[in-house]
Amino acid sequence: MIQKYSLYLAWMISCLATLGSLYFSEIRAFEPCSLCWYQRIALFPLPILLGIATYRNFTGIVAYVLPLVIVGLLFAFYHTLISYIPSWEPVKFCGMGPSCSEKISIGIEPITLPLLSLLTFCAIAFFLLLSLKKQVR
Repeated sequence: MIQKYSLYLAWMISCLATLGSLYFSEIRAFEPCSLCWYQRIALFPLPILLGIATYRNFTGIVAYVLPLVIVGLLFAFYHTLISYIPSWEPVKFCGMGPSCSEKISIGIEPITLPLLSLLTFCAIAFFLLLSLKKQVR
């Protein structure tokens, strides 16, 4: 049952994540760090691409957007690591602006913005791969 709607769910998650990202930066006035911008670059095209693919029921889009999701996931994973282990930062991505290793709470204490981004990219990747499984049958 969930496989039938997996592409739709990936699209919905990408829409919610894009709106959430804009909410935190524009309404709550959290200035994005460099790593946040890289994650946004990977995230912001997804609602448009997945929306068109969902409307047309085109699961072939997975081959094109999955690399983008994986890049966003890797940036989110690295960002999560340095936010929970601030002394460990082998690659310096941050330049001007807020520190990438700063923990920014969203109101749910153990969850920070980088962790939320990581969970979002994992969920999108899961549903995209699930939609491929539907196609194989």
